Amino acid sequence: MGESDKRSKYQGIPFAAPPIGEMRFRKPVRPAAWKGVRQATAFSARCIQHPKNPQDYSINGIPSENSLYLNVFAPCWKAPEGGFPVMMFIHGGLYLNGEASSYGDIGICENIVSRGVVFVTIQYRLGYLGFLSTGDAVCPGNFGLWDQVAALEWVQQNNNVTLVGQSAGAASVDLLHLSPHSTGLFHKAICMAGSAECRWALHPEMEAQTRQKAKRMGVQYDTNEELLEKLRKLPAVEFGVGIFSQVKADHLDMEVGPCLDGDFFPESLDVLRKRAKPKPFLVGVTQEEGLYAMAGRTSSTTGLADTLKEATADCVSREAMKASLRSHFIGYASPTNPSYIRAMAGMASDALFVAGIAGHCAKTVAIQKEHMYLYVFEHFNPAIMGYITPLLPFHSATHTCELFYLFKKGVLGEPPMTETEQRVMDTFTTALTNFAKYGDPNGAVECETDLPTRWDPITKQNPHLNYVITSGEPVMSDELFEGRTEDFIDIRDKYN
Repeated sequence: MGESDKRSKYQGIPFAAPPIGEMRFRKPVRPAAWKGVRQATAFSARCIQHPKNPQDYSINGIPSENSLYLNVFAPCWKAPEGGFPVMMFIHGGLYLNGEASSYGDIGICENIVSRGVVFVTIQYRLGYLGFLSTGDAVCPGNFGLWDQVAALEWVQQNNNVTLVGQSAGAASVDLLHLSPHSTGLFHKAICMAGSAECRWALHPEMEAQTRQKAKRMGVQYDTNEELLEKLRKLPAVEFGVGIFSQVKADHLDMEVGPCLDGDFFPESLDVLRKRAKPKPFLVGVTQEEGLYAMAGRTSSTTGLADTLKEATADCVSREAMKASLRSHFIGYASPTNPSYIRAMAGMASDALFVAGIAGHCAKTVAIQKEHMYLYVFEHFNPAIMGYITPLLPFHSATHTCELFYLFKKGVLGEPPMTETEQRVMDTFTTALTNFAKYGDPNGAVECETDLPTRWDPITKQNPHLNYVITSGEPVMSDELFEGRTEDFIDIRDKYN
């Protein structure tokens, strides 16, 4: 029997009714039953979104409002007592774009399912269709998160579910952990490059963004009910948001996103974190997460000004924070010094990702006994970033780089499978699937490990203890980026 015969894949399975017509801007409902055998052999259409690049629609398909479908990849051999563990993946994309098909199918079967895991990929409403909000009960928002809950409910026959996400998908995983509507629907969580503690995880002004959007669309209304009635009659494509054409103020990271609505989030996130069902977490970042956002930026005073502007976007005393960051991380270095551009990338990484992940670790380890594991992914192959590689100020593992080593498929590019690539892939995927099975990346036996180096959880005394995944042997590190992130957090908190 060949390897491909040992796995089953089912694609395009509806987990909610199409959110069209009167169902637009409403919570998802169960899909209608079908008669006979449904052909589940192809990915569904992606959710409404603007193209990321000129080739996007031809490569990833034309978006559709009818897109709430999931895909299941499962072993064909007999399940162990209690069933196979399930990993459900939520894609990233700034809450604006993304699709399940980007993560493939064959690679999932070969690299994940072959390790005795059922893997599920999902889609959810994006842009204004997913997060439009009037700030009241007429349209609280967060429909994209409710879609994720509906998908979680679809897999509830299994008693060992690990929710996995990357970037906005990782923030979604943590947000689902915090919400009382979903915290009990899964048992473990993996967050790659995102957390509810990241400054962009929640949108602070969705009501205002909604009203501005309605104005740009030429919609006039007297009540919120009238607004929704008119918006439901407009073409779905008008509610997508372009990554590079977002209409927002400088202090906002994104045009749309989840919001505190009094429903999905009935309390503040800090209160909800203390009330959430405790569960094991595995979280991590790449070596230079912020480098991705600096594509095309140069080591110059202009580049530094742009970086400082972004790093202080949510700060109350922005100029004072800029001065402090410049003094602490740049000092007297000139733009010709390699430390200059690396300091810029470090500030971008901390502001957008690492500070939020570090905060998540500190808060979680302080309130629960279940283990939490932190990684730093350092291995980098330039082929991973595809067409973006030449635009990077320097080469280092950055946002999305670790995805290839789980899915065996690159989002932007794919390196040839050398011995090094296979070794890193085996280490990363073994750790994540072990965590899904046992709540421990090392494996089932407490005193042993399936990894090249044992991975220790963080502690209250050291919430920054991390597992560094390198091109060679992984190593445990007591410090997170040699204390850089702690310094950034201290400066941010001082001026915020």
